[in-house]
Amino acid sequence: MMAVNSANSRRQKVFSLKNWKQISLYLTSIPDSKEFDSKVCRLVRQTERLTIIFQVVRNGLDQTNIPTLNAFGYRRLKLIDWIITLTSLANLLRLVVLIFNADEPLAFYLGDPLFRSKGRLPCLTWVSIGITMSVLVREFILYLEATGTFDVLSIWKVCRDGFNPVNLHMNKHNIKRFRFSVYLVSIIFHNVMIGLPIFLSILFFTPLLTNPWTYEIPRLAFFGTFWSITLVWQSIYLFDSVIGFAWYFLCALAFHLFQLFDLLTSADLLLNKSKQMLCTEKDIQSFCSLIIRRLNSFELASRKLRYILLVYVLVYSAAGDVYIFLGVIVRVYSDFLANLIAIIGIFILPLLGLFGLVFGSLITELDKLMIRLHQLTLKSKLSRSTMSKVWEIMYRVDGPHNGVKIGDFLTLEKTFFILFILENISTLMLFTVNIGPMIEQ
Repeated sequence: MMAVNSANSRRQKVFSLKNWKQISLYLTSIPDSKEFDSKVCRLVRQTERLTIIFQVVRNGLDQTNIPTLNAFGYRRLKLIDWIITLTSLANLLRLVVLIFNADEPLAFYLGDPLFRSKGRLPCLTWVSIGITMSVLVREFILYLEATGTFDVLSIWKVCRDGFNPVNLHMNKHNIKRFRFSVYLVSIIFHNVMIGLPIFLSILFFTPLLTNPWTYEIPRLAFFGTFWSITLVWQSIYLFDSVIGFAWYFLCALAFHLFQLFDLLTSADLLLNKSKQMLCTEKDIQSFCSLIIRRLNSFELASRKLRYILLVYVLVYSAAGDVYIFLGVIVRVYSDFLANLIAIIGIFILPLLGLFGLVFGSLITELDKLMIRLHQLTLKSKLSRSTMSKVWEIMYRVDGPHNGVKIGDFLTLEKTFFILFILENISTLMLFTVNIGPMIEQ
């Protein structure tokens, strides 16, 4: 009887282990079906449509046939662009006047939502700085689009109609992983862009609705409501432009990353053929041509988008630090408003971490590619011209700058984003320790 019970318990354990393995495989497996493919394509088209509605870019992923315009012609016949810019400038002028002028009747007409409230100056100052940065970045993005700089973003536009191996020039395994990465990025950014208007409405109307002076001064209530509506409307476009362009940027970088994965797969196949003495010099030459084409595409994208990347890394990381500082340490105005401000900063830093993950993976895969090329040269008998071509590619992959250039003087290594985020956290800790007690007093 004891033996039968022990045998049954062993069977139950084996059965439960198999079930857990099946469940874990189901949870970690990447979906691969026609339904999922059409779902991802539909999500890509919807997100692209959102970016066009919110004027992130005017042409979505169709960036290849845009006529080159001069510095001022890109705004031509675009009424919505003029309205966004003029509304932003009007709100910026209003905030500057509120910061430097303490006249109460003027504050009524300018709809000061923080009238006689604590933390008034820090909040007004930072909103004015945020409007200035966002307007300048948005204008710069629209100008670059009009001059044809964003044609490098159209490299994956065929994905709107399906993730076809013939169009993407990758094997099915890498296409499946790329499609799932696009799905994750798109579903996050799509939902954020949809939910942002509600979040910003709560953020900008909270000071006005919770200020007791709003209910005692009718002029303050009327003009405060009017100016808050204009501020919310323009902030939706400005913030969605930042988020929407980050979606284009991340998906384009993911495409280049999985093309590198595909190169590694091809290199492994050539290594296996060389072990079996089946790899010919013509195979190596065609593989080198493929590497050169994909490196040219990646380097062209990084060169054209280097200034936008510089802005995202430096400007918006500093903005995230300030949002966390105002929301977590200073606790401006009220706990509810401070928590909303802190949420913005906490969202910005992981977004930079996502950029860092993609860039770190790109540089890591380039290192692996150089190793595979070195192994191919050792295991294959190549002519002098083919060998020199492989060495030239190895030198190009490895250096002289082992990283991605941003701007004209900076190069990102794969550890940069990790160190950068750690520096941000340590800076916030220093502010907390040194300035926090002074604020509490």
